[in-house]
Amino acid sequence: MSRRLQENIVILALLAFFIMILVISLGYGPNTRMVPVPIAIMAIVLILFQFVWQNLRSADELNIDMLEVLTKRSSSDPEGAGEAPTNVPRPGEWGRVLAAFGMIAVLVVAILAIGPIPSIFLFTAAYFAISGHYRLGKAVLYAAAFAIASYLLFIQILHIQPYNGYLEPVAEFLRQLSSGG
Repeated sequence: MSRRLQENIVILALLAFFIMILVISLGYGPNTRMVPVPIAIMAIVLILFQFVWQNLRSADELNIDMLEVLTKRSSSDPEGAGEAPTNVPRPGEWGRVLAAFGMIAVLVVAILAIGPIPSIFLFTAAYFAISGHYRLGKAVLYAAAFAIASYLLFIQILHIQPYNGYLEPVAEFLRQLSSGG
C-alpha cells in the first residue's frame, strides 16, 4: 500500500468521523450544539482542503518534519542521509524534542495560572519572537490579533465561560486594593 493511499484512508476516516459528529450534534439543543457544530464544520473544511492538497502534490513534497517546524532548526544530517525516517529521534535530536515538550508544558502552566486568553497572547508572541519568525513588533501584533479572535469566538460568540486561572483571586485582591476597598 502506497503512502498516499494510507494518508487518503486516514483522511477519509477523519472526514467520516467529523461528519458523524456534525450529524449527531444537529440533534442537540440550540445551546448544546454551539461548540461541536462549528468545530465539526471547520474540521470538515480543513480535511477537504488537506485531501485536495495532498493529492495534487507529489509524494516527495508531503514529507514534513513537525519537530523541525516547531523548533525551526534543520534536521538535515549527512550521516543519516539515505536512511529511512524513523519515529525515534537520533541522539542529537533529543534537545529539540525536549524543547518542543517544554513549550507545551509552559503553555499548559500559563493556562492554569492566568487563563487561556492571556496565555494565548503571551505564548504566541514569545514563540514568534524567540523562534525568529517575526520581529518583536509583528510578533506582538499577530499574537494580539490571535488572542482577540480567540476571545471573540469563544467568549463573545459561543458564550463559553472563561477559566481565569489560579491567579484570579490574586488579581481580584489587587483590584480591590487599587480601588480603595
